[in-house]
Amino acid sequence: MNRCILLLLVLFSVSSFTMRMESGSAVPFHKNPNGGEVVLSLNAEFEHQLFELINEKRLAKGLLALKSNDGLMRASLYHAADMANENYHEHATYNRTYSGLKLGLSTFKRIAKFYNGFANSENIAAGYSSPEAVLNAWIDSPGHHENLFNKTATEMGVGFYYNAKSEFGNYWVFESGVQ
Repeated sequence: MNRCILLLLVLFSVSSFTMRMESGSAVPFHKNPNGGEVVLSLNAEFEHQLFELINEKRLAKGLLALKSNDGLMRASLYHAADMANENYHEHATYNRTYSGLKLGLSTFKRIAKFYNGFANSENIAAGYSSPEAVLNAWIDSPGHHENLFNKTATEMGVGFYYNAKSEFGNYWVFESGVQ
């Protein structure tokens, strides 16, 4: 009897950490991504605003605007959703198991699953309620500031995801790269 209950709990835990993809299949956040995952945006307007705000700030500093890259956009949204669904806030990818979170992939190994260029930065944030708020926090943080205004970057991706059951609710990701 105890084995049946344990098996049901494990199956429930595994199935609760997935999200629907555009194709109708599930994104399994409890394992490492393969790069083919497509997470549906929950707030494309937030992502568009953040993208535009970043480029406005770059142009104001005399830097080139960054182009949108589909791979970086998918990687950013995937990581924001993964953090929200697995309830963590880290650059590396973690996978939830019955015994807790386990390290999955390093930041740039994860990005490389989605992006065939050279990824050169990632900013993450959690809890901020608007694109303006998260961008201001990144600008005020020396390391995040450096990433936003990286002179070698030519393209970027941004992602936002919300999960009311997670610790911070809102999760944000910015990634830049060179093609």
